[in-house]
Amino acid sequence: MMRRPGEDEIPTSIVDITLIQVNGVDVPLNEVVRQLGAADNLGIFVEFARRELVRQLAVHEGVCTTLEDVHGEVDRWRYKHRLERVEDTEAWLVVRGITLQDVAADAEFRLLERMLSDKVVLGKIEPFFAQHTLDFDEAEVCWIFQRNGGVIEEIALQAREDGADFCAMAREFSQDDRTRPAGGFMGRIRRTQLPKGIAARLFAAQPGDIFGPEKASGGFALYMLQQNHPATLDDRVTSEIRDTLFNQWLQTELQRANIRYPIVERRKQDRQ
Repeated sequence: MMRRPGEDEIPTSIVDITLIQVNGVDVPLNEVVRQLGAADNLGIFVEFARRELVRQLAVHEGVCTTLEDVHGEVDRWRYKHRLERVEDTEAWLVVRGITLQDVAADAEFRLLERMLSDKVVLGKIEPFFAQHTLDFDEAEVCWIFQRNGGVIEEIALQAREDGADFCAMAREFSQDDRTRPAGGFMGRIRRTQLPKGIAARLFAAQPGDIFGPEKASGGFALYMLQQNHPATLDDRVTSEIRDTLFNQWLQTELQRANIRYPIVERRKQDRQ
């Protein structure tokens, strides 16, 4: 069988692995890897470089898992996927062409990453929250979006002076298809998700207060505050801060590390 230039540098066992099959046609792993490199699509390479670096950093930090911990992670994975029965688990694995050992290896990595994260951010979450508390304030907000400035002015007048139902008008007049069915409800949003001028007033307002019209992308907007939710260091915010701090630390380590992608480099040399 004729090989492409450079293909003999990759073990035959890897070359012959079928990664994808479309209408009976095999797409080998080697071809996928090379095409990703040719397109400079390094996403999958970066992810596995990240994984390897996490493993190395865990060793450096003295972080390790136990067999019992890994078994617990696999059990949680099975329950998450509703694979309580052995036969269901086996069928799930067969469809994806993987083994339970593959699942265990991934579970071990996720556990190792979480344990490393816990060590890296230890003692840093509370100070970060104290320094950025305002960023975690949330508000329940409704809005009415209109491309026509005259229409939005009339809606604002009816809402403020005539006491018209803001949400009912949103369902009738808002031109934002995503929020119109829910009476303009935008959900719980953070300060950083709102225009600065609106955010400052909303988070100092009382429920029912109306703001605007304000210029918005492609038109004008009228806002109504439903409820403010001052920031609290609950489980959700704690998890978010942990991820932020760990990812910042890991990004620094990735920049320090000597990471190369030989197969991509060879592909570029072939094109020159």
